[in-house]
Amino acid sequence: MEEEFDHREEEQLIRKSVLRYEEMLRKKDEYFFDVDAFISIIDNYIEKNDPVNAIQVIEFASSQHPSSVDFLLKKAQILAMTNEPKRALIILEKAEMLAPNEADLYMIRGNVFSQLGKYDKAIEQFNRAVPLAEEKDLIFLNIAYTYEGWGDYNKAIDFLKKCLDENPKNEVALYEIAFCYECIGQLEESVAFYESFIDKEPYNHHAWYNLGNVFNRSSKYAEALESYDYSLLIKPDFSSAYFNKGNTLACLNRFEEAIANYKQTFEYETPDALTYYNIGECHEQLEQLQKAREFFKKATKLDPQLAEALLGIGVTLSSEDRSFEAIHYIKKAIDVNDKVPEFWFALGDAEFSLENYVEAEKAYLRVIELDPNNADIWLEYSHLLREDDRLNEAIETVERGLDYLPENAELYFRLACYHFDAGSKQQAYNTIEVGLNKNKKLSNTLFEYLPALETDTNVLSLIDLYKNK
Repeated sequence: MEEEFDHREEEQLIRKSVLRYEEMLRKKDEYFFDVDAFISIIDNYIEKNDPVNAIQVIEFASSQHPSSVDFLLKKAQILAMTNEPKRALIILEKAEMLAPNEADLYMIRGNVFSQLGKYDKAIEQFNRAVPLAEEKDLIFLNIAYTYEGWGDYNKAIDFLKKCLDENPKNEVALYEIAFCYECIGQLEESVAFYESFIDKEPYNHHAWYNLGNVFNRSSKYAEALESYDYSLLIKPDFSSAYFNKGNTLACLNRFEEAIANYKQTFEYETPDALTYYNIGECHEQLEQLQKAREFFKKATKLDPQLAEALLGIGVTLSSEDRSFEAIHYIKKAIDVNDKVPEFWFALGDAEFSLENYVEAEKAYLRVIELDPNNADIWLEYSHLLREDDRLNEAIETVERGLDYLPENAELYFRLACYHFDAGSKQQAYNTIEVGLNKNKKLSNTLFEYLPALETDTNVLSLIDLYKNK
């Protein structure tokens, strides 16, 4: 509580300095500020992404404190942030002549070199900062970032560990190390790291949370839930843990519990579009379509560009045989992102259900263009062609699909059905045999699509033959 009070007091002092500075500008006067006050005003503008005003403060501050190197360093930092690294390096050279033992000088220069892709020079500068800095964990974190940019995630992990040895409460490093382990595909090593870290820091809720995330990515859902629960035991208002616990429960098809955890986040932070969307997804899986749509709409109110929520509205309407209404929302999803095959597939299905074959065909062809390895699109598009009395084209379409998916038994079985429709029985039997060789367990799809085959003794004999193999 004392730390929170100190933080609030510090924020009030910064706000007071900023207001006083802005009052000075309005009155076209000249007030005096000490160096710390100027730094807080500059940082305020940096945080607001207002480099122009930040530079203006620096120029004024330098006139009042010409011997202070702090303003040169801030200027170099802003120049680096605004994509002027060469100018930043010139300023840093001047700063080094004035204060060669300033750790921030080498930190900023390291970041500039890293920005320029000169990773070896960046590492050299960060290493020069280490003996001069009070908070060495921040330097090790920056070195880790540099190695990440360089593509050396193992080295990055080494320095993230150094960072956490220096400061176990550096939560940024705790999150970043999970990312690095994932990049090199070492999820088991990631688990081992967090378990070892937790042995030393058992009350670090961020560590438990990250361990849960790693377990979740490894599909170890029971372990993930346990980790999230420990995190919440330590910090009961940890919204992110409730959210990710909800994700894990959804993966386990425990949708009602998932909804409860998603909603728990609303007690500790403002509802966001993604949480509303996830709740909608759970209701959809529970076949509570109206409730699902309600939450999808809440998501789109907060984020009109959340295409998945727009699609969700469309899909739930389609499921209620309201395809005409559904098309409006699916097209809005496509307007946001026309590169997602799932969106076009949903549009094709909705148009097909309305017997708008021309529009459905356009949508299905777009799916094929975007994702030709999706077996369902070859089945669905060929079905449309058959329904539109274009049986030869349906056959050709499945054959094209088999060029992409030569091991897909269901495509062979569908092709056999079309050969039966075309009166080519022997060709159908041969195709069925190929399908049975690929996957005899899917032979039931023959009867699902063409029930008349259940009375064909040759088909039944073939299936029995392969069942006994």
